[in-house]
Amino acid sequence: MAGDYPSEDFSIYEEGELLRVTHLQTGMEIVTVRVPGKHLAVSAAFTIETEGTSHRPQEVAQAALRHLRVWLIRRHEQGQGRGWR
Repeated sequence: MAGDYPSEDFSIYEEGELLRVTHLQTGMEIVTVRVPGKHLAVSAAFTIETEGTSHRPQEVAQAALRHLRVWLIRRHEQGQGRGWR
């Protein structure tokens, strides 16, 4: 990766089974879904719903998915996940 993307650079929003991750600096929005039956897994398939101003959209999307996985793990560890206790 050419750049470093701290977790503060992303905003995560759950919409049912959809997970939306926005890169705050560029406005790029990435959408993916949960893997059925695996609470901590997200699909490697994603869509970029808003291009934003990124010159490296695939790089930002991959960073967003990594941060999403870390976010899910932290929520699970804190017992905040839906039915994950």
